[in-house]
Order: sequence, then structure tokens, then C-alpha cells
Amino acid sequence: MGHVVVKYKVTLDQPEGGSPNYEGIAKMISDLKEVQEVEVKPLAFGMMYIEVQAVLGEGEGIVDGFEDEVRAVDELVGQIEALEMGRL
Repeated sequence: MGHVVVKYKVTLDQPEGGSPNYEGIAKMISDLKEVQEVEVKPLAFGMMYIEVQAVLGEGEGIVDGFEDEVRAVDELVGQIEALEMGRL
């Protein structure tokens, strides 16, 4: 079975009365075994997003399963968008 490298853009929902802890959530995402690199980057108007690079196995449901793991890290995880995908 081969592997693919996927780069994701993870945006967070904005809680009432404050800004999400981007660095803390990025740290929790980086603890997932598939994750190779995590970086907090500016988006717009003081908002940030988390860029995640992960190496995943090829197969049905593996990408969806990883995205579900990322969503489960924190209730503020909003959208997860695949930016790039390539084979290893």
C-alpha cells in the first residue's frame, strides 16, 4: 500500500468574547501520529489558520478518518480544506 502527503488548511470557529488558542490547538493536532508538520499562519483581519501536513496511507476512508480525528481535537475546529495532495 502506498502513501500520500496531504496539506490541509484548518480554520477555527471564533468563540464569543475572545480569540481561539491557535497555538494550543496546533500542538494537539501535531500530536496525531500521521502529522509531519503544523504551522499557524495569518488568514485575514487578525484571524489565523493552522496548516497541517500529514502522511496518510492510500485506501478507502483513510483521508476521511484523519479529518475526523482532526475535528475531534477541539470543538473550535471548523473547516478542514485539502490544499495539496501528492503520492510518496
